Amino acid sequence: MHKKNFNDIFFKGFLLFVMILAISMGIDDYFEFGIKLNHLIFYDIVLIIIITLIYHYPLALLWGTLLFIVTSIYMYYYHSLIFNRILNDSLMFMQWFPAYIAGYAIFSKDYAIPFLTIMMIFSGGVLGILVFSRINKLIITAIGIILFSFFWFKYVEKSHLYLMIYLFSSLLLHSYSLWDKKKEEWKRKSISVSISFYRSWLGCAVLLIGLAMMFMFVFPFNIRPLKINALSDFMVQTFPFITEWKNASEENYGYSFRFSLGRNIYKDKKLGGPVNFDGSNMLSIKGDLMSNLYLRGSVYDKYSGFNWSKSKRSPKMYDEEKVMNLPLQVTFRDITIEVKPERLVSSTIFNALYPVGAYMDDGKIFIDDDLEMYSAKTIGNGTSYRINIKIPLYSKHMLRNAKPDIDDNLQKLYLRLPSTISERTKRLVNDLTVAKTDAYDKAIAIQNYLRSNYKYTLEPQSIPEGKEFVDYFLFEGKEGYCTYFASSMVVMLRLAGIPARYVEGFLIQTEGEGYRTYNVVDSNSHAWVEAYLGEYGWVTFEPTPAYDEINILEQVNIDDIHKNPHMEGDALKSISDNIINTTTRRKDILEDDIYTGTDLSKVNKSIDISIKHTAYVIAFLLVVLRVLYGLIRINMIKFINFNESQESAYLYIKHILWLLGKSGIKKKESETLRQLLMSLCLILQIDRKECEHILSIIEGIIYGGKTIEIQEVVKLKDFEKELKKNIKEYMGEIKYIWHFYFGKI
Repeated sequence: MHKKNFNDIFFKGFLLFVMILAISMGIDDYFEFGIKLNHLIFYDIVLIIIITLIYHYPLALLWGTLLFIVTSIYMYYYHSLIFNRILNDSLMFMQWFPAYIAGYAIFSKDYAIPFLTIMMIFSGGVLGILVFSRINKLIITAIGIILFSFFWFKYVEKSHLYLMIYLFSSLLLHSYSLWDKKKEEWKRKSISVSISFYRSWLGCAVLLIGLAMMFMFVFPFNIRPLKINALSDFMVQTFPFITEWKNASEENYGYSFRFSLGRNIYKDKKLGGPVNFDGSNMLSIKGDLMSNLYLRGSVYDKYSGFNWSKSKRSPKMYDEEKVMNLPLQVTFRDITIEVKPERLVSSTIFNALYPVGAYMDDGKIFIDDDLEMYSAKTIGNGTSYRINIKIPLYSKHMLRNAKPDIDDNLQKLYLRLPSTISERTKRLVNDLTVAKTDAYDKAIAIQNYLRSNYKYTLEPQSIPEGKEFVDYFLFEGKEGYCTYFASSMVVMLRLAGIPARYVEGFLIQTEGEGYRTYNVVDSNSHAWVEAYLGEYGWVTFEPTPAYDEINILEQVNIDDIHKNPHMEGDALKSISDNIINTTTRRKDILEDDIYTGTDLSKVNKSIDISIKHTAYVIAFLLVVLRVLYGLIRINMIKFINFNESQESAYLYIKHILWLLGKSGIKKKESETLRQLLMSLCLILQIDRKECEHILSIIEGIIYGGKTIEIQEVVKLKDFEKELKKNIKEYMGEIKYIWHFYFGKI
C-alpha cells in the first residue's frame, strides 16, 4: 500500500473513530449502561480497525469468519464449559433482543455490552461505508444531527456535547473530501499543489470548525431538554388520526405508551431528585366519589435499586361480559366515574383497585394480572371512557386475622429484591417487625415509621451516583416525596416477607358527596403501596406523611353496610367466570427470566444446548456472511479509487474478469484482454463499439500513461453496470443469485 493511501485511510479511520465514540457515549448515557470511557474507546478502536480492514480488504471478512469457526471448534472440544456458557448466554440474548426491539421486553443491563456492540457495529458499518466511499459527506453530518436530536429529546443531558464532537469530525471529513475533489481537478489541469497548501487547507478547516463549535457553547445548555412525549402530545392533539397508524389489534403498542410518573410528570427516568409542577390539567373526572380515590395508572413489581419496571406479562383482551374473581369475605362499595384525558396522552385506562366494567367507544382494552388496564392506542384530549369500580371495605380485625393465601408465582414476583439492598435496611425492618405477629401489623409498623420519621419535600437532593435509592433515603437523605416513601415501604414489606407492589397514578381528594367534576392536575400525581394480605387480596397503604392515612375501620358492621345504598352487600360470594384471578398466576406468562436479565443459571437448567441447534445457528451466520461478501464483491467498483489512474485500471480489469468468471466466461491463458472483450460482446450482446471504447480507455491508461478523465470514469462505471445486467439475463435470475451469492469464492 502506498504511503499516501495509508495516510488517507488512517485519517478517515481516525475521524470515523471519533464519530463512533460520540455515538457510543450517547447510547451509553441513554440506556444508563455506566460503561467506563476507556472501555468505550477500546471497543471503538477494535471496531474501526475491523471495519477498515473489511472495507479495503473484503477477504478479511472471510478469514475472520474462518478464524471464528476454528476458535469455536477448539473451545467446544477443549473448553466445553466455557463454550457452553458463552453459547447459552448468546442464545438467551438472541431471544431477548428481538423481543426488546418489538416492544415485548423491558431493557436489561445484563445485556448492556452485547447490545452496545450490536449498536456500534450497525452504526460503524453504515458510517464506514459513507466515510470511505465517495458519497457526499454532508449525509454523515445530517445523520448525526438527527441521531443526537433524538438523544436530546430522550433526555440525554450531554447530547449537545456529543453532537459537537461528532460535528467537528464530520465537517472536517467533508472539508477533506472537498480537498480530494479539488486536487483531482487541479491534477487534470496540470496544476501542481504543494504539501504546504494542503496543510493550510486542513488547518483553516480545523480552525473554522473549531470556532463554530466554540460559538455553540455561547448558548445556554442548562435548559432541561424537551422529552419526546411532549412532541407526541402535540402531534396527537393536533393530528388525532396518527393514533390509527399503529395496529390497534396488538397490545404491545399500547403497552409501550402506558402512564408513568417518570415519563409523563417528572420527566426523569431515575427515582429521586427535585420535581416541579406547573398546574397542568392532566385529567377530568366525573362522579360521586364520597371518599378519596386512588386512581391507578401503572403497577410495577421489579425494583433495580434506582428505578421500577414491570415484568413482561401476557395481558388479556378485556371482556365486559366477564367479571373478575373478587376476594372473599370483603364488602365493596360501588362507584362509577367518567375519565377524560386533557393534557395527558397515554394508553392507560385509569381505574381503582377492582375495576368491574370499562367502556370506551373506540379501541380495544387490555388488562393484566395486576388489574392494570390500557388501550391498544394512545388516548388523548377528546376521548373519554367510563369505569365501574368496587371499593373494598376492611376492618382492622379482618386484616389482622387474614388467612395466608399465596402461591410460588406471587412470591417470585412480589418478594424479589436486588442484591444491592443494604444490611442496615434489613436490620431496620427486623427491628420494626420482630414483635409483630401478623402481616397487617407489620405493614402498619413500617408505614407509621416512614410517616413519623421522614420529611416530605418536593426538593430533595439528587441521589448520589452509586447509592441505592432506598438505603440513601432511609439513612442519609431522610426527605423526599411520594416515590421515596412508596419505594421504601415496598422494599421494607418485601424484606418482612409480605408481597408488595409499587403503584403510580393520581390521588383524587373528595370535595364532599354528590356528583361533580374533578380537575386532576399534575400535582395530584402520586405513588403508593399495595400489599398482599392473604384471603383479602391486595390492600392499599399510604406511607407518605403529606397525605391522610387510609381509613381502616375498627370493625365493619355488615348490617350497616347493607343499609347504605352506596355499598354492595352481596359481594361476599365468589364471582366465577373470571377474566383475571388475582391469587393465581399461570407459569407460562412469567417471562421475566428471559426478558429482564434474571440470573441465567436458573434458566440454563431448562435449555438443552444440542449440537444440532448449534450447527443451525452457525450455518445461518455463515449464509449471512456469504451473502454480505457477495454483495461487496459484486459492487466492488464503488470501492475503486480512480484518482490513481494506472492502479484503478488494473483493479477495474480484475473486477471485470471476476464478473465474467462467475458467469462462466473465463479468460484463456493465450487470450489477450482485447480478444476476451471482443468475444464477450458477442456472447452477452454488447455493442462492439462500446467494447472498443472501453478498451481504448484502459489501454491508454496502462500502456500510454494517460490520466483518467471524469467522463471516462463515468463511461467505465456505465459499462460495468450494463455488463452485470447482461450477465444476469444471460445466466437467468436463479443461476445468477446462486453463482454470485452462494457459489465458490
